[in-house]
Amino acid sequence: MRHEQLTDDLQEQASLFAAGAMTESERKEYARHLEEDQCAVCLSEVNELQSAVSMLAFSTASRSPSPSVQQRLLEQARSVASGKPIRSHSLLRRFWVDLIASSAAIAAIVVAFAVTRANTELRGLIDVLNSRVAQLEVQLSQNRTYIATLTSPEVRVVNLAGQGLNVRARGRIFWDQSKKKWFFYVRDLPPLPADKSYQLWFVPVSGNPVSAVVFNTATDGSAEKEIDVPEAVVALKAAAVTTEPAGGLPQPSGPFALLGAL
Repeated sequence: MRHEQLTDDLQEQASLFAAGAMTESERKEYARHLEEDQCAVCLSEVNELQSAVSMLAFSTASRSPSPSVQQRLLEQARSVASGKPIRSHSLLRRFWVDLIASSAAIAAIVVAFAVTRANTELRGLIDVLNSRVAQLEVQLSQNRTYIATLTSPEVRVVNLAGQGLNVRARGRIFWDQSKKKWFFYVRDLPPLPADKSYQLWFVPVSGNPVSAVVFNTATDGSAEKEIDVPEAVVALKAAAVTTEPAGGLPQPSGPFALLGAL
């Protein structure tokens, strides 16, 4: 039998079925009514209540009825004991509404927390990206300065060849004579142990070599140095890199690692 509209009794039956509170025989008969009679009124009510049950299962922990619902349950028990008729459908309906409202409130809090956290993480990411952009802008400015310097007609290029066990190593000096600077680059020169250092020397036409810089290479054998050329260094005939004790020495004592004529 199909129903035309939802009545109080039909609401009660749908609530009991959705809550699993029917006896076995009542459940079978009601299930038959839904499946065989295809009653749209009852099916709609059951689907609504079962959706509420599913939402409660995933959204909030199990909870006791509110004090108002507990009071109604006590009143129902007293009515049964006294033989007075009761309207159980209203009680069940209010209980469902109470639970659903609590679930919706908790869901709203969870969503608000997730949005706040996502916004905080997004602001943190933006700060990191802005910092990285600033670093790249500084690096770009430095690279432009280097390019302008290295391509200037006043810059002299000096190549240094690997010596001894370092035949595969190479170095290059960009000598900006107007600004009295060396831009020194090394590639494929193996890094030294902690008790050793490489030392670059200004080698004048006359007199003793003058230390330019003490350094070591990175794990990939590279190094980059910007060096001021002293006023006292006037005429140079070569640039050389030697292997010295850690920290370097006043005058070269170790073997050549790189050597280039000026």
